[in-house]
Amino acid sequence: MDHLFRRTPTDSHSSSFPWVMWYIWKVRNDKIHENIDRDPRDTLKLADNEANAWTLAQLEMVKDASPRQSAESEVINNTWYRCFIDGSWKESDNYSGLGWFCTLQGEDEPTMGAANLRRSLTCLHTEVEALVWAMRCMIGQDKREVSFYTDCSDLVKMVSSPTEWPAFSTYLEAIQSDKDEFDFFSLSLISRRVNSKADKLARNVRTQPHLITYVNNIPPNWLL
Repeated sequence: MDHLFRRTPTDSHSSSFPWVMWYIWKVRNDKIHENIDRDPRDTLKLADNEANAWTLAQLEMVKDASPRQSAESEVINNTWYRCFIDGSWKESDNYSGLGWFCTLQGEDEPTMGAANLRRSLTCLHTEVEALVWAMRCMIGQDKREVSFYTDCSDLVKMVSSPTEWPAFSTYLEAIQSDKDEFDFFSLSLISRRVNSKADKLARNVRTQPHLITYVNNIPPNWLL
């Protein structure tokens, strides 16, 4: 309760308090809905690990711009399906937004998806959730050769080196499992300018007053 009412000094322990509360809530849901008991020590350890991983992620910088430049050139020349993804997160909002925009060279009509869900713990969680949802939408549409593009450098690092992100292991295991459904899969970093359509989908659906899942080739008025 001291943490809740900010009666403790700012230190490494207090910085992990939101993560502890989040995982207590998840454990509570597991108990109520699935009658699963979890060791409180494991819950605290998981919350602390995730808080540390998030802190380290914020300290990392993209050291080399050339991969992004190469990916943006690839977007123009790529013959696979090109799926641009983005997540939108704001601490004061009730929902997070997920967006993807898929095109194929030579096809006039792109497909797109937008969905919101209860606000995730952090913006990085939302970016990961956007990738997971986009991958499953591609699988559901039988698109098995897909290049995915994101403007989140941490997401690219996470997928390329999953063992370095243990706090996101559940997400990464799902991504790895879904990757096996593709004949070709890649995830590349691009600039926000190139990713503007997926960004707009994610931002607009985030601000909707109720839960929405939309997949089609024609955007409704509320997404424009």
